[in-house]
Amino acid sequence: MAALRSLSVLLQGWRLLCLACLLGWQGLALGAPGLLEPINRASPSETYQSFLAAAHRLEEDYTQYLHDLDPQRIVTLRRELARMRLLFDLSEVPPASRAKVGNAAIGYLYDVLARLPPVAPDSLPGHDAASLADMPARWSIPGTDIQLQRMTEGPQAGDYLISAESVKNLPEYYESVRKLPVLADRRYPDFHIEQINVAGPWIPAKWVSTLPQSLRKPYLSTPLWKILAVAAVALLGTLVFLLWARFAWARSRGHTELSLLGWRLSIPLALLLISTVCEWLVRAQVNPSGIFAASENLLASAIYHLGVAGTAWYGVYFLFELVIRSPRIPANSYDAHLLRLSARVLSIFAVATTLVLGANDIGIPAVGVLAGLGVGGVALALASQATIENLISGVSLFADRPFRVGDWIEFDDSAARVERVGPRSTRLRMRAGTLCTVPNTDLLKMHITNLSERSNCYLDQVLPLHGDSPADAVELLMASLREFLLQEPLVEQDRGWPRIHVVAMQPGRIDLRLSATVLTPDNAQFLAFQSRLILLARQRMDELGLRLAVPLPTAAQG
Repeated sequence: MAALRSLSVLLQGWRLLCLACLLGWQGLALGAPGLLEPINRASPSETYQSFLAAAHRLEEDYTQYLHDLDPQRIVTLRRELARMRLLFDLSEVPPASRAKVGNAAIGYLYDVLARLPPVAPDSLPGHDAASLADMPARWSIPGTDIQLQRMTEGPQAGDYLISAESVKNLPEYYESVRKLPVLADRRYPDFHIEQINVAGPWIPAKWVSTLPQSLRKPYLSTPLWKILAVAAVALLGTLVFLLWARFAWARSRGHTELSLLGWRLSIPLALLLISTVCEWLVRAQVNPSGIFAASENLLASAIYHLGVAGTAWYGVYFLFELVIRSPRIPANSYDAHLLRLSARVLSIFAVATTLVLGANDIGIPAVGVLAGLGVGGVALALASQATIENLISGVSLFADRPFRVGDWIEFDDSAARVERVGPRSTRLRMRAGTLCTVPNTDLLKMHITNLSERSNCYLDQVLPLHGDSPADAVELLMASLREFLLQEPLVEQDRGWPRIHVVAMQPGRIDLRLSATVLTPDNAQFLAFQSRLILLARQRMDELGLRLAVPLPTAAQG
């Protein structure tokens, strides 16, 4: 789980880095001096007062932004909001939506507190050394159900935060008091309304004010015009992506494997780029809020992780294909196919990991996903037992290397050329030209003869002569054939080899066996030599008046 969290942080960090480049984070050092003031959470007093102080600074920064619309002030506002979110327990909010939910909670709480009587600082737990010694686990803001809770675990253990339940209920609290008079000194009586209406510097407030009231009416805590703007951005991004995907897919056809993978890799990369630009436009310029913004963030996160998954899938294949293109690795060698099998396994693992992280980011706990995969994996393993066996057999074929792509093999009285060794099956081109696909499990159980790996050929022929053949004529035939074999340069001359012997005599026949090692791995050359030998035997038999034995009836043979 720690590894998953680290990977999730890495993916989110990369995503935020891309957005930061677009948002102009180079201006972080130009923030107001107040940004360096600490956010203290060691007691209810520090948490409560830190929130009020930070909210006042946020109000001042927002006023300055409206005055000059300086993009650098957006950076200041975003940083201040990020610091204020540390005062809220957002652990029950999906990571992809925490920024929007936390920002909305800040506005809700600030508006609720503005309508309540001020809380005396000396009544807050932890305001002095005496009260620090006996602080409650929970403390409710007077007049409300909003609680500050001491965290007992996690990186914020010991800190007092606005409880997760209070964060969930803040919209209801806000709606119940929003019509009450403001009792605090505030620049903006309803900061939540300011939050949902403000847009980026590319969308002037004067232009927004000219829109019809129907377009400015909020739905899901977001004005209708912002919802339409987000839809327009999404539609434009989708159109650009589909056009590029169609172009890249068409370009990938008819090219080499490496070029095909390169073009197809560009499709998820384009999805990442386009989704990042669209998200920047939505976040920095349109600035939706509330439930709609949280939902939009979940969808954007899902699209982002799909892009990462696609990039991982094609990226792993592309990198391995680059290695295979090395002159030291023939394209159809065992090493090349083993690398391709490794690429498939690694890409599946990378995609699965990305999807689990994506599920965790949108609020589906990774533990639950992994548990589901574990339970479902047992059922899947039982249902796909044959597939798993084929995968294991494929690995065994790669490890044992009984043949390679391009070899001629014999199996089950058949001969074929190996065209492809895959993770689940092997493709064989039969002598008749047909393509045969054999599951690796079945192939591994067969007795395979690799004809391409032999160093020579073995001749083993039996001449069934007629039973009334004269012994002297048989002797002359054997001498003639032996002389031919001894003079043939393709025949190995060794002690007792080549051999020509009478090996059996049955009713009506005499069996003459010819055995020799032919020094050639070329099957065509061997067959040509064997043909010459057989025809020579036939010629000598005719000269000596010898006949082949007549096959006995089946009943007689039994």
